[in-house]
Amino acid sequence: MSVINSIDKTATEAAAAGKKYVDVSKKYYELKVFQQLTSTSSYVVKTVIIGGLLLLAFLFMAIGAALALGDLFNNIPLGYLAVGGIFILFGLLVYSRRTFIDKILIKNMSKTYFD
Repeated sequence: MSVINSIDKTATEAAAAGKKYVDVSKKYYELKVFQQLTSTSSYVVKTVIIGGLLLLAFLFMAIGAALALGDLFNNIPLGYLAVGGIFILFGLLVYSRRTFIDKILIKNMSKTYFD
């Protein structure tokens, strides 16, 4: 009977250790998910705030540049067209480099998610 009691005791201890491992693993993954969610939401909020402020700055700079070019060309609409053309050129440049931007973004985000 001693062997059966020993096996029963070992099985009980193994079950308890397994349950403890599952509980600790569950808590770890809950914390990891929380960290990832807060990191991502923080990144999104900062991007929206900074992006909004930069958008306003670019808007005022574009209007100022269009007015200045309009005075230079003695034709205000031509100044606005020139600024619009510059923005189209920048847009085409970014569009042509989109895969490079994707690679940089994936590389930086993978450091955050897979460390």
